[in-house]
Amino acid sequence: MSAEQQQIAELIATGNDGRMYATEPDRLRRLVRYELAGEERLSQPELRQAGVGLIALGEYTEAQRVLAEAVDRAATPHQRVAALINLGDAYRYPGELADAEPLYERAIEIAQAESPHTLHFALQHYGKHLIDARRPHLAVEVLAEVLIMRQKLGDPALIASTQDALSAARAAVGQRTI
Repeated sequence: MSAEQQQIAELIATGNDGRMYATEPDRLRRLVRYELAGEERLSQPELRQAGVGLIALGEYTEAQRVLAEAVDRAATPHQRVAALINLGDAYRYPGELADAEPLYERAIEIAQAESPHTLHFALQHYGKHLIDARRPHLAVEVLAEVLIMRQKLGDPALIASTQDALSAARAAVGQRTI
């Protein structure tokens, strides 16, 4: 991870609603703009991280453009899955759910076939999408599967993130939360 990617990542947090936001919006905006000034020279991971920064800033149209380019530049299945997930988020956050869903589905298909270690990420974001799309019963199924996968991985932060999303899905269908 480049120094700029690291700085962008440090300026993004996840709220109680599971969405990314800028902790220091002005600083993040300056850093993302600096990165995008040389967009053609950016590596795919650097371009993707700038797109994520744009999502956190609420600049969804620009994030969609940048992340579509990151999908096009992806050289590995892992890069393709990550960029598709982020591009899906760039559509999901502003409520463009019909555009987001096929991106998550494509990320899941690629993860299943070519990048199984990324499958839990693709399914997690798809589960969050299903909550937003008012399909919480399916979200509960998907996120319960993700929780099992992440418990096997043993990463407490990933487990907690999935438990939070699963609780939100269960609350949406009136089930007991974790």
